[in-house]
Amino acid sequence: MKHFLYLFALDQKVATIAYQAKQDLWSLEYDANWVTSPNAFPLSPTLPLFSVNNIDTSGTIKRFVENLLPEGRALDISASTYGVTKNNVFALIQQLGVETAGAFRFCIDSPALTAEKQDKSDKPKREITIEELENRLCQRDQIPFVVWDKKVRMSIAGYQDKLTVLLHQDNGISRLFLAAPPLASTHILKPEPMGRNMPHLVANEYYCMTLAKRMGFPVAEVGILRVPRPILLVKRFDRELIETSTGLAVNRLHMVDACQASDLPVSFKYERNLGSNEQVLHIRDGMSFEKLFACVDQTINKASAKLSLLRWALFQFLIGNCDAHGKNFSFFVERDGLVPAPWYDLISVVQYPEISHELAMAFGDVFELDEAKGFAFADFAQRCSIPRTLLHREAVKVANSAIKHAEAVASDDEFAEEEKAFIRKLSAFVIQQSELLKIYTKEALKIDSDFL
Repeated sequence: MKHFLYLFALDQKVATIAYQAKQDLWSLEYDANWVTSPNAFPLSPTLPLFSVNNIDTSGTIKRFVENLLPEGRALDISASTYGVTKNNVFALIQQLGVETAGAFRFCIDSPALTAEKQDKSDKPKREITIEELENRLCQRDQIPFVVWDKKVRMSIAGYQDKLTVLLHQDNGISRLFLAAPPLASTHILKPEPMGRNMPHLVANEYYCMTLAKRMGFPVAEVGILRVPRPILLVKRFDRELIETSTGLAVNRLHMVDACQASDLPVSFKYERNLGSNEQVLHIRDGMSFEKLFACVDQTINKASAKLSLLRWALFQFLIGNCDAHGKNFSFFVERDGLVPAPWYDLISVVQYPEISHELAMAFGDVFELDEAKGFAFADFAQRCSIPRTLLHREAVKVANSAIKHAEAVASDDEFAEEEKAFIRKLSAFVIQQSELLKIYTKEALKIDSDFL
């Protein structure tokens, strides 16, 4: 028996996904009208608009869909809420596919029935007040933050508690709503994690994202919402809220993360995809800097894309983001290829001693941040086809810019009194890493190529 899902971009049918459960076979057929549209684009580079309906693409389709689903506790809650197993990808995307990352909506009904059932109102209805947010944060042990009105509201990838919302300015007042079709969410709420091993995570991410922005890098817009507990408010760069003559509309932009662009399953987002136990630490089939830079071949402007990836990699070193993995870099999908998307999820993981500091992707063969020195950077450049002169030149620019802005960002009025000492420490760390980056990439220039 075949099951079907219909994909839409706004009101236009894009494709049909067919699924045979017992055989775990997936197939994809693009709609003829979509393929001939001048504005059409594929789901991902590995699922082009032509010649995808064959058995060889079954695994690729499943991996693309699986990468859209939440992970960890949010996945457990989703599976439990809908009475399915965690590995039932089709059933989960059937329930969560209305509001995934990117442009497409996954619908279980036929196109005609979906159009009839859809709420045509252009006004958001279910408002979330600040008081309700604070109450829900207090109740997270009893009611998962991702569940609202008995529905799972987190349909985007990641482990951390998140809630997708629509932020709308009404007579100059910002109001939050749970989004429902035909409208979509415009922002993501990320509260502090439960437990005490990652304090001030909201301030941490706000600092790192704001520093990147001050340095001139493309990043998602962020702010801190205090209810009074801090919540990071992230503007979705794959959404555009539009005020039309007939009301509100949300334009959805299509994007894929690096795992989807590389046709890797979510379990391969770390380079050591089997873990770092002694028996398997040599296995490195997951996302690596080498694989990430290979995505440049799929981009429209290859020189610009390579430079963007290089600066992103160097910035992770500066802030100590050991958890910069394959799902933490994304690309917009256009008909002619990929375009790097703004940066997101920038966090200084090394500030938390109870969290693993093993690098998600190694610099060369080095998986420890404090061991990433001259040879490791030379090896990194060799594997990623980056001239070492370019590596050093960009490293000096990035480092000097970080040194210039680090302390000023730490003095931002956005930080609460109890967060300031933590942020000053983080700022000092960034400055220290910046000085080291200049030294190590200069050392990399002197490494004999025969040793690489």
